[in-house]
Amino acid sequence: MAAFKSTLTILLASFYCTSCAFSFAPSSVTITSNNNLYRSHIEATVLSAKSDDDDDEVILSESEDDWRTFRAKLVMGESSTSPSSSTTTTTTDSSSNDNIIIDDSDLDGIGTLFSSEETTVQQFTPLDPSQWAYDSGKVIEQGAVILGGVEQDFGFGLRQQYFHKAVILVLDHDENTFTKGIILNRPSDRMMEDDVNEGLEWRVWFGGDVQGLDSILPDIVCLHSLKGEEAKEASNPVMKDIQWTSFENAKKLVKKGIASGPEDFWLFAGYAGWGPKQLSGELERLSWYMCATDSQTLLKELARQSSGVDPRDAGLETWELLMNMIGRGETANDCSGNFDDLMLKEWGRGHLLKGYGGEVGVARNPLWGGGGGGGFLEEMDGSSVDDKMKEAADMALTEDLKAGTLLRGSSADRSPFLLRKQELHHSLLLVIVEDDKATVACMLNHPATKGYDIVGYSKGAASLPLRYGGDFALKGQSPLIWLHCSQKLRDSGVGSSLSGQNEGIYKCEQEQALEAISYGIATPSDFLVISGVCVWPKLGGSLANEVKRGVFEVVPNEKQSLVIETLQTQTILTKDNLAENIKRTQDAWDKAADPNSSCKSTGTDVVLTTGIGEGFDEDDDTVVFNSDKKVSELADDALQKWIATFLLGAPTLT
Repeated sequence: MAAFKSTLTILLASFYCTSCAFSFAPSSVTITSNNNLYRSHIEATVLSAKSDDDDDEVILSESEDDWRTFRAKLVMGESSTSPSSSTTTTTTDSSSNDNIIIDDSDLDGIGTLFSSEETTVQQFTPLDPSQWAYDSGKVIEQGAVILGGVEQDFGFGLRQQYFHKAVILVLDHDENTFTKGIILNRPSDRMMEDDVNEGLEWRVWFGGDVQGLDSILPDIVCLHSLKGEEAKEASNPVMKDIQWTSFENAKKLVKKGIASGPEDFWLFAGYAGWGPKQLSGELERLSWYMCATDSQTLLKELARQSSGVDPRDAGLETWELLMNMIGRGETANDCSGNFDDLMLKEWGRGHLLKGYGGEVGVARNPLWGGGGGGGFLEEMDGSSVDDKMKEAADMALTEDLKAGTLLRGSSADRSPFLLRKQELHHSLLLVIVEDDKATVACMLNHPATKGYDIVGYSKGAASLPLRYGGDFALKGQSPLIWLHCSQKLRDSGVGSSLSGQNEGIYKCEQEQALEAISYGIATPSDFLVISGVCVWPKLGGSLANEVKRGVFEVVPNEKQSLVIETLQTQTILTKDNLAENIKRTQDAWDKAADPNSSCKSTGTDVVLTTGIGEGFDEDDDTVVFNSDKKVSELADDALQKWIATFLLGAPTLT
């Protein structure tokens, strides 16, 4: 093949090389090839070929643009573009006007030149003539952009919300070892102090969950577009006009005057990482879309986000812009304002907004500063460390819970379980083991899709719902926990009191329960059958401390029987009775309230929001930012979503 040089000439006249034949005509391009001789990417140099007709030349100089621009122009061809354009399919037609035929399986725009297969013309929505972006299919490379996918059944609403509609720049990629990227659209309003340049602060962006904002030793990447030689020598190139360097180097560049200040950089804490071939597999499952774009598009978006964008918006606009540019605007519109969007905004509020700590807690790294408000990145001087240690010691002295104690999930409007452990939202837990190592409790309010069949019941066949109690099992004990709260069964000696008193909830062996049913002393509905438990180790925190913080509330003893009776009306979980079972949980949770407390459920229906509302109040903390969705309702939705996903196996049901 012809040698690579820094200047490229594409001829519209015919030419031939030893490994492939090109037949060019002004109206179309038809390609035949020997594909196995070519790779799906091109180096930063470009091909030169001789021309017999200078009038038909298209010349691209490396000094004016980078090789990605050339590749993009090959993919784009001279297809007409419009803001509403999308991917369309066509076939080779010698009468069409200047279409470049693209192989749908190779959308990087290079391998397609060596393909004789069909036919996809990719439409583009450039912001201006110098900007471009296109869907690059499955091509992963340094400088590529990964967009969060929204077509998989199980999204990021319940877990790892920060990946929902993320825009991730690939810094390093090796299919057989590791892929590293940073999330570009999660700006926070947290600041990091500069220990080299006195008085300066650096705005921190959430770059990913590996060695991130709450890490002892966060991995920090500073992106920039400085053009000086010393800046380049201290940096690693990503793509044309975009490089990255360490925080230490960035501070030195400012100190030397090579950079004017922190405003010349974007500082990212943490990164996203994939193991060998992991990202390729996730692309197959539509967890991500691959995007190729130019540096100016990314730099303009970074600059826009730097200028006062509210972290609670969590970068959704950047994702939507790129989705439109690569022809996926309709997909983006279809999911705007959905459940996952709202959960992402709540994640942004808790983890990116100054003055809120989310669930991360106080930063353990004394280098962080300027957080304020009791959240992560909080400044940790000597006095504050002492205060925190004293507070932890006071909490450790909290009186231990006792076996037999019934708890209910917090009644706060903003549920502590909104972003993780959604199954504990408005839950009812029974402490069954309390010792010096751990507290063990089981959830009572989650019927699963399986039942326990009762044999020998005098009234015929009966099946009790097996209830999900937690992720763990007690070693050496029966996998099923049988509970009752019947005075008749207590008097008959069925089971033993968890609290050690002749009252409250009793635990019994399976044989005892089945024998009581067969003799007519009990009915199947007298029992709750639980599979699995939750564990709170005493080291590093305890369930008692969670109670002290208000994460759980103690249910008065006189309420226990009423709560259990309400839960006994639940049935084996199905798609048809999902809402009814949740309603009965809500009823039991309401009845568990301390009569001396004003806390009570809002009683809202568990219905998912269908979009972002109008006329919202940005200062109303009871609703999700820039929406009309009540946070309390979103927590109910998240619980329903969790049950549908993990117990029913139907994540798209809600």
